[in-house]
Parts: sequence; C-alpha cells; structure tokens
Amino acid sequence: MRAILAAICLAGVAACTGPPVVQPSPHDDTSRADGIVAMTSVTGLYQPSQPDWSEADTAALRRCASWGHADQRLAGWRETCRGWDRWGRCASIRVTRYYDCEG
Repeated sequence: MRAILAAICLAGVAACTGPPVVQPSPHDDTSRADGIVAMTSVTGLYQPSQPDWSEADTAALRRCASWGHADQRLAGWRETCRGWDRWGRCASIRVTRYYDCEG
C-alpha cells in the first residue's frame, strides 16, 4: 500500500514540474548601429522547453548599457519554424525577441 501511495505522489510531483527552462542566447540580428539587441531560444514539439525571458531582458539591458544606452524596451518578436515532422507540424521553433536600446 505504501509503495502505491509513494508512486502516486511521485507521479503528481513529476506532472507539476513542467518543461525545462532554457537560457536564450544572443542572435545574429543584433545591430549596434541600429541599437537593436536580439535574443533567441529554440523549442520543439517533441522536446518542449520554456525560455527564461527575464534573464534575456537582463542580458539585453547589459548589452544596451555597454553601448552607452541607459534603457531598453521590447520592440517585438518573431517565431520561425526550423523543421517539420512527417505530418506537417512544426517540430522545431526558433523564437527571437528584439530589444530597442534607444527606446
């Protein structure tokens, strides 16, 4: 009986953990001349993950400060499908957030 109860508790805890959190990284679309910082993260249909956008916000603010700007704001984002599965579903998605340093 205790083994069954322990298994049910572990299953409940495992169900609440959610997808793993990943750290977004700088993207090639970053442009110092335009004052734009791009941060990107990849997630997938079969291996979902949750980007830590609060850490990306902090990294973008640091990059803007290193360029001599005191602030940054979210200027937009883009989602790009990097590959499809055999049923036509997007299996790998790149999400890129753009920050305007001159905002």
